[in-house]
Amino acid sequence: MNNKKKTLIFYLLIIAFLVYIVFFDSYSFFKLYNLKKSYKRLYTDLAKQREENERLRKENEELRTNNKLLEREARKLGMQKKGEEVFIFKEESPKKKP
Repeated sequence: MNNKKKTLIFYLLIIAFLVYIVFFDSYSFFKLYNLKKSYKRLYTDLAKQREENERLRKENEELRTNNKLLEREARKLGMQKKGEEVFIFKEESPKKKP
């Protein structure tokens, strides 16, 4: 009988220890899982940002070397050359017939 109690206590201690490790330890499986998930998300975001940076570098280089493209983009921003007049035409909405 004494041996059975010791075995039971031993198994209960092992189960309690495993529960502590899984749920309450600072490196619990749940925390590690969440950290891995965050790492994957951040790594994906980083890859997207690197692609965007590369696209912007190419666009920047193209604007530095292609004057026509630079002028077209400047005009989209409302810029004009010295001494040049810019006319902006507004489209009228069609009038409704009564």
